[in-house]
Amino acid sequence: MLLGAMATGSPNVVEAATVPAGFTDVAVGGFDSPTAVEWMPGDRIVVLEKAGRVRVGRPGSATFSTALTLSVCTSSEQGLLGFTHDPGFTSNGAVYVYYSAATAAGCVNRVSRFTMSPDSSIDPASEVVLLDKISARGGNHNGGDLDIGSDGYLYVAVGDAGRDPRGDSGSAGSNDAAQDLSLLNGKILRITTDGFPAPGNPFSGAGTARCATRGNTSLTPTTTCQEIYAVGLRNPYRFAFDRNDGSGRFYINDVGQGTLEEVDDGKLGANYGWPSREGNCPQGQTAPCAGPAVGLTDPITVYGRTTGRSITGGAFVPDGLWPSRYDGTYLFGDYLSGEIWLMEANGSVDYGSPFVSGANGMTDMTFGFDAEGRSVLYYTTLGSVRAVVPPAPNDASTGPMKIVPTSPVRIYDTGNTVGGPAGRMTAMSTRVVDAEPPADYEAALVNLTFAATDGAGFLRAWPARTARPETSSLNVDRSFGLAANAAIVPLADDGTFVIETTVGARVVIDVLAWFDESGPTDDGRFVALEPTRVADTRETAGQPLDSGSPNPWTDTAAGWDVDIAGHVGIPDDGTVEAVVLSMVAIAGSADGGHLSVYPGGGDVIETSNVNVRAGEVRANLVVVPLGPDGGITIGSVNVANTVIDVAGYVTSDAAPSSVEGRYQAVSANRIVDTRDSTPFGTMQPEAAQGLTVPGAGSASAVVHNLTMVNPAEAGHLSAHPTPTTPVVSNLNVDGAGQIRAVLAVTKLGDGGRMNYTAFRRTDLVVDVLGFFT
Repeated sequence: MLLGAMATGSPNVVEAATVPAGFTDVAVGGFDSPTAVEWMPGDRIVVLEKAGRVRVGRPGSATFSTALTLSVCTSSEQGLLGFTHDPGFTSNGAVYVYYSAATAAGCVNRVSRFTMSPDSSIDPASEVVLLDKISARGGNHNGGDLDIGSDGYLYVAVGDAGRDPRGDSGSAGSNDAAQDLSLLNGKILRITTDGFPAPGNPFSGAGTARCATRGNTSLTPTTTCQEIYAVGLRNPYRFAFDRNDGSGRFYINDVGQGTLEEVDDGKLGANYGWPSREGNCPQGQTAPCAGPAVGLTDPITVYGRTTGRSITGGAFVPDGLWPSRYDGTYLFGDYLSGEIWLMEANGSVDYGSPFVSGANGMTDMTFGFDAEGRSVLYYTTLGSVRAVVPPAPNDASTGPMKIVPTSPVRIYDTGNTVGGPAGRMTAMSTRVVDAEPPADYEAALVNLTFAATDGAGFLRAWPARTARPETSSLNVDRSFGLAANAAIVPLADDGTFVIETTVGARVVIDVLAWFDESGPTDDGRFVALEPTRVADTRETAGQPLDSGSPNPWTDTAAGWDVDIAGHVGIPDDGTVEAVVLSMVAIAGSADGGHLSVYPGGGDVIETSNVNVRAGEVRANLVVVPLGPDGGITIGSVNVANTVIDVAGYVTSDAAPSSVEGRYQAVSANRIVDTRDSTPFGTMQPEAAQGLTVPGAGSASAVVHNLTMVNPAEAGHLSAHPTPTTPVVSNLNVDGAGQIRAVLAVTKLGDGGRMNYTAFRRTDLVVDVLGFFT
């Protein structure tokens, strides 16, 4: 018994549920028999209604539009059941739907791919059927969930159809469809996003076949289905991936027959035992009971019919967003009891103390954000969707900070085990990154890198247990994108911060410097200089540049050495510890290039500062300590040339003490957006646009994120303190229609003035993130 208890008609909105102290339960909107809720790119909330409507809205708005209406079977537990989005949704608009379809042969379950438009509508004609003719013979036990794993494949949960589709066993507890490898029923399936069996599934080769649309009936061939990932499930109505790392872990909530409800650990090739076993016992028995036979896998946890009678939705709590005691936990609930329980990281559950009570008719849950940037649990009830809102986030503000330069160090890479289990981030997922600061530092300058993205998208970074910011730190504008950008990220008290990506991608993070709260100080102060070009490897080494720099670079076996101290305003008297640079990488014809910058004469490092693909030109902000000789070394992989502009330097302990030059972060403030003429219109070629930076006061320099949007052609952008445009660049694009961003530190002009010059027509977005005193 599950969705059969849901009568279509006017919503019966549930009142606020009971939640832990400090949490609140709020209404999101009323719906007609909601079956599923999904968090989507663009901060969309998607709600499915049993009778076939896909509804789409956003946090803070009670208005949900109808994106799609499907003709579905609605008897018993049939209907519109599952929904998820593609890892490259921001580029391809692909979404996946599980529904009970009416056909000439009767009702069957179907999985299809559709295309959602930017206005959130879904074109019915875009349907591509991936799986079809999955038996819905009994009307119940349809399963119905689907999601994308960190491996990029589509996972689908299918119930046993209530009655054996092949007709050689029976119904209810005698239905053996879950053990019949020639049927898709009673299984977890894993397929590609085009509907083919995923590589690495347990069954392939002789005696197996693709079963996608062949049907599940008494006439179905007996060859084993290649789509199968795991077997032995009765009605796996919902499952949930743990997005906190790249391990690909997921839990399956399987509805019991008459004795036990269960949560299973999703494992490749696992057999969970149905119908011979129900929960952790032989069917119909309770503990103490016999253990599983060889080859069968028992659940992680079970509960009996005095606790609940129909397990439904589940979700892993995202680490770093709720209070720390919830890190590593899993929430799951029961449709009939209306309770949601918390599973601890060690697998224990206190069923006598539910996390939520009164969530009657809960069928699904998911984590997302509300309009204030708080991580909330969205869940369905009888006739509504509600949200559990956590206690107020921590304060992310800091006092003035000095810079503590360091040789670059890699702290996170989803492509291997640096910072956690390897595995790509999926779209709209978050992860906690432990920066592992060597002291009690308040912030870090990090280099964020996207690689092999599934589409266009962006990444945010912010301190753990604080509100999510509206601004992004890194953008990529195409599939298979490779891009990097620096960001100053405040750290939580335990040295952690959170990242969120809107697109599936590999993410790499390197620390370039630390920030430490400080009073008057000799070292760590930033001294802003007029932006000036110090080196350009396209020009002859030693041949003076227009800036007056002697172009002091030399070739090395791995790249270039560049003398910095004593040139373009950088003192050569021991008072400089590090320099702040804008580095431009000009790629050659080979793909996958990068620059690594480190102190002159130092050991080669395994980090990167600027990343390019073949033919690209990209820039990034770099803070790098000077070597003993006053220079820097640049390692180059598939980069033809580099251009280096100086923004200023960081003082050493030989400098005089002062309160000037310390960094003060501010709440992100968008001061320019030419798309809506704030405060001026689209940038025209070589026409400087100036403004007084709000909040600058007597600051010496501004930290701002610059984004070029839809340039007319290849070109670059410069930020500078006076109306006269220097020969420097902060941000480069190499074609029309791109979106690129870069962090910049720029000296302010008199009265807090700042100027921007684009060398091609483009829109410009500028977000101020902080100031140097």
